[in-house]
Amino acid sequence: MAKLTPRERVMTTLAGGIPDRVPWIESGIDPVVAEKLLGRPVSVPPRMRMDPGLMEILNLDNISVNLKPPDVVERTFSGGVDYVGDGLIKGWDQLDFLMEQLPDPHDENLYKPISDYLKHHKRDYAAACGLRAGMANAYLSIGIETFSLMLYDDRKFVETVMDIFNDWTLAVVEHVNEMDFDYVIISDDLAHSAGPLFSPQIFRELFVPRYKRVVEKLKKPWILHTDGNFLPLIEDMLPLGMSAIGNLEPAAVDIVQLKKDYGHRVGLLGNIDLNYTLTRATGEEVEAQVKLRISQLAPGGRYLLASENSIPSYVRPENLLAMSRAVEKYGYY
Repeated sequence: MAKLTPRERVMTTLAGGIPDRVPWIESGIDPVVAEKLLGRPVSVPPRMRMDPGLMEILNLDNISVNLKPPDVVERTFSGGVDYVGDGLIKGWDQLDFLMEQLPDPHDENLYKPISDYLKHHKRDYAAACGLRAGMANAYLSIGIETFSLMLYDDRKFVETVMDIFNDWTLAVVEHVNEMDFDYVIISDDLAHSAGPLFSPQIFRELFVPRYKRVVEKLKKPWILHTDGNFLPLIEDMLPLGMSAIGNLEPAAVDIVQLKKDYGHRVGLLGNIDLNYTLTRATGEEVEAQVKLRISQLAPGGRYLLASENSIPSYVRPENLLAMSRAVEKYGYY
């Protein structure tokens, strides 16, 4: 097969085909890591998830932009880490305050910097837009404990908050459809390592209809991102029509079994470990894990290499370089 462009490689995989090699995509790379890799200060504009110089150094196949609504939460910053605390929206009397925190989804100033970024840096890369359907924003902004109680004590309030975020994303999708994005990543974390955050019944009643509103309006291929062990929800998820599911934490999901059971129905993304491999391991260990995952998951296509989430500040830059070398060494079909 002739060598594909990064964009062709990603889009072929999302369409269920077999590219020239396994694509490597990331939804974001922390500026601390980027500065070490690039050897210069990094100033990434708001909503841009990685410095454009990283694509060439790492041989990445994508660039990434974030158009998610903000979470209305307590936040603290320490050691370069953004810690999310309790939600601030606890009752009906705070809905006006919630609305005030959301930027106007039809304000051209929200999109022009992104369009300029894509115009100057997309080139032959696949351009990803990060969205949320609104559910994670709702449970974070209410607070997971209060949200869980209100599912039974005041479900109408929960659904109202979800719809505020969902409606905002629907308005954003109108613009995303007309922009130079190739695919979308919808990130609403649905699970922790032991299982779903909410029952399958709650997922079907509250989450699925709001996902449907977004994806029925969306004109781009899309990837569903969730942390944790989401497997009890998968039969309700797949009819939504995503091209792939990620980022498949090794501690929560057996990706090899998932490939056997569902690889004919949906693509898989991620599963390169952040707990040890990319953060503390040697370059040889990184190469070994990438080689193993490619050998297990690439046959038949529909696998995109990636970390199990995005690249945080504590990842070793040399391990990303080792990952880059490994995909070039072992990733070709």
